Amino acid sequence: MQTGLLAVDLAVPIGICAGVLALAALLYGIFRKFTRVSWLSWQVLIVFAATLLAGVLPTPASQWGGFALAAGLLAGAGAVVLAVGGIVRHAMLARIRPAPLFFRVMSRILGGLTAVLNLAVFVVVLGAPVLVALPLFGVQPAPLSVLYESAVWTEFLGKYAMDLLTVAFCLVLIRAGYRIGLARSVWTVFTVALGVGALVLAVFMAVRVPFLADFAAVIAGGMPSLGAGAPLLGTVIVAAICFAVLLVVIILITLLVNLLVRKLKGSLVLGVVDGVLMAVVFAALCFLIIAGFDFAVSYLVQSGAGLPFGETLVSVFGKIESLVTSSPLASMLYRFNPIAL
Repeated sequence: MQTGLLAVDLAVPIGICAGVLALAALLYGIFRKFTRVSWLSWQVLIVFAATLLAGVLPTPASQWGGFALAAGLLAGAGAVVLAVGGIVRHAMLARIRPAPLFFRVMSRILGGLTAVLNLAVFVVVLGAPVLVALPLFGVQPAPLSVLYESAVWTEFLGKYAMDLLTVAFCLVLIRAGYRIGLARSVWTVFTVALGVGALVLAVFMAVRVPFLADFAAVIAGGMPSLGAGAPLLGTVIVAAICFAVLLVVIILITLLVNLLVRKLKGSLVLGVVDGVLMAVVFAALCFLIIAGFDFAVSYLVQSGAGLPFGETLVSVFGKIESLVTSSPLASMLYRFNPIAL
């Protein structure tokens, strides 16, 4: 009886919060319209449906072949779905205006439904792996027993929770890479390097350039109370002034380069090429992160006993291994991890 009352007590506030969030998402989607709201939820679900083939297709015998099959299925389906989505959105935004009333109404309705779906997929993507992990770590809240015993969980959602998370993670990175673009990414890294170089150059100038060194000495002479620390503080002040001047120059150059990158994005062909190149880089980064994480888990499961707190590490990461291998696609990426070679 107490368990039932607890479940009811939890269900009421959770239901209220879910309803408020769903209403807010619906209103946001209606306001933004289908052409402006994110389609990520649809894309994640379509790619996830394509990755179900991982449990059906014959598995290659070689380690590289198995990883290539899983990664190719995920990245290939993701690339196709994102490309088609981009083309369709561009065509819809470029249509003749004003659109007929029917299409404007449907755009509002589909926008609201898509926004609600985005919220639902976000909750499921993050929440389902947590629900899978709870029993593995010996945590089984009684109010969740209804969910764990349902056919939806045992036959589908529980089996594919990690695959859904993997698909969402990969698509988010690929989309981010396309939106950032190669030119902007390279220039961001170069700007950080320029900032570090400017700091080093400012210190060098404050110490080695004669008139700046003399200026630092004058500043130090005005602070006799600091004693031996006065020369150091004078040098730091001059270096800070030099760094500020160099930083202004870097900012001006960055603004100019950003204008050029914006012009580049203004060209459809150049913008697409720029985005695709960085999307490929981010896709590679996605699989590198997955492979690195899987290798760390595998290593600690197999060799963690010799480390401090070895028994605890092996136990915890053994459960994480069970979580990672609970879905077909995530299991393939784990079992055929090329880093393990």
